[in-house]
Amino acid sequence: MALKNLYIANVIGSWMKAPKIWKISVLGDAEVGKTSLVNRFVYDTFKDDMESTVESKAYKRKVDGITLMVWDVSIYEEHVDKILRGSKAILVVGDITRKNTLNTMHEIARFLDGYNGIMIFIGNKSDLKYQAEFWKDDLKKLADEYSSPFYFTSAKTGENVDNVFREITMGS
Repeated sequence: MALKNLYIANVIGSWMKAPKIWKISVLGDAEVGKTSLVNRFVYDTFKDDMESTVESKAYKRKVDGITLMVWDVSIYEEHVDKILRGSKAILVVGDITRKNTLNTMHEIARFLDGYNGIMIFIGNKSDLKYQAEFWKDDLKKLADEYSSPFYFTSAKTGENVDNVFREITMGS
């Protein structure tokens, strides 16, 4: 009888466990590859002809037992601060072939100053590294200023995309 009750308690207990659902927001200037990064991570696909993000959209993928709700966020959307609320992590993305996007990354980081979650800086389009207008020293300097990690990714090839999201789930 005691074994049966223990089994029932374990079954009921497993039903009652709340699933881990984390909100991840992807933020950056227009055409830095935010949507392409999200599509590569969630669907393992890439399209050359993506349209600019006009309003935020959420995607979902499970990693290491954690459901990640990944929000593709337009910085030009009204009430961005409300959209970002509750994010476990924010990925700040720039296009390494456009130096002005590094400046936007700085602006976003200043906007997020005081944010309590994980902030990760991403130099996207590393497959175009020979056309880069900023590289490791520039991105490292920005990341160090906010005690944050940084990655170079390519949504096109998939380079480092999964590693960025694994960084978030490590130590969960």
